[in-house]
Amino acid sequence: MSVLKRLRPAFLLAAIAAVAPAAFGADAAPAVANPPTRAESSGIADRLFLAFSQDAAIVKSQWWEGQVEFADGSSGVPVDVLLVRGVVAFRPVKSLEVGGRVGFGKSSAPGAAPDGTGATDLDIYGKWVWANAVSNTDFTAGLLFTAPTGDDTAGLGFNAFSAQAFGGVRYRLENVVLGGHVGFRYNGDGKFQGVDLQGKNSFELGVSALFPLANEVSFVGEAQYESARFDNPIPGDSRGADAATQVLAGVNWTAFPRGTIRAAVAAGLTDGAPDFRVLVGYAYSF
Repeated sequence: MSVLKRLRPAFLLAAIAAVAPAAFGADAAPAVANPPTRAESSGIADRLFLAFSQDAAIVKSQWWEGQVEFADGSSGVPVDVLLVRGVVAFRPVKSLEVGGRVGFGKSSAPGAAPDGTGATDLDIYGKWVWANAVSNTDFTAGLLFTAPTGDDTAGLGFNAFSAQAFGGVRYRLENVVLGGHVGFRYNGDGKFQGVDLQGKNSFELGVSALFPLANEVSFVGEAQYESARFDNPIPGDSRGADAATQVLAGVNWTAFPRGTIRAAVAAGLTDGAPDFRVLVGYAYSF
C-alpha cells in the first residue's frame, strides 16, 4: 500500500474536523454577552469512542449502547469486518464505573485466507473517577480485561487473554475539554487466522479533544497509539504483530432527552489497526 493511499483517510478526517464546527455552529443559538468560563460536560453526549473505558468521565447511572461498525482491513489485520456491538456501563457507587462491550460480526479475508461469522472478544473494565479533584480537572484509574471469546480463525479476535492498567485525565477549558490516558497491558499468547502469536507487554497512549458545539451536539477528536501486543514467529508475516495507531473524528448528538446518536470515522496509520473504520451507534442513558 502506498503512503498516499494510507494517508487518504487521515486527510478525510482532517476535512471533517475543519468543517464540522462551522456546520453545527450555523444552527447554534446566538452568542450571549457573558459566556461560561469553562466548557461544561454535556452529560450523556460527551463520551469518547476509542477510549470509552479509559476516559476520565463517568455515567449518570447506566449506559446502554448499540453500535454498527465496518472496518477495512490492513496488512496487520487482513480482514474486512462488519459487526454489531453492545456497550454497557453502570455506576454502582458515586465514583465507580464498571462496564464492558462485546460484538458479533462477519469477516471477509482476501484470497484463500479464512473468514467467517462469530463473536468478538469481550472487554470488561472498572475505574474510579475523581471528579474535579483539581479545579476543572478530573482523573481516573482502572483496569481493563479482555477475554478471548472472539473467533480468531475468522479474524474476529486474537484468542489471548489480556489485562490493562490505565490512568486518565480530563481538563475543561472555555470552549474545549481536553483529555488523555496512558495504559500498560499484559498480553498472553494468542492466535490469528491459524498463526500462533507470542504475547508481549504493550504500552498505550491516547489524547482527545471534545468541543461542545451546542446544547445537544459535541464534536470529538481522538488519537491513540498502542505498541505491538504480539510477536509473529513466521518470517515476513506481520499478521497480529504491528503497533496500532488510529485517529478518529466523531459527533455525539443528544437527539432525545435520554438518547444520543453517535457517529465516527477513524483511520489507521499503522498496520496494527484497520485502514479505515466507520461506526454508528445509539446510546440510551439515565
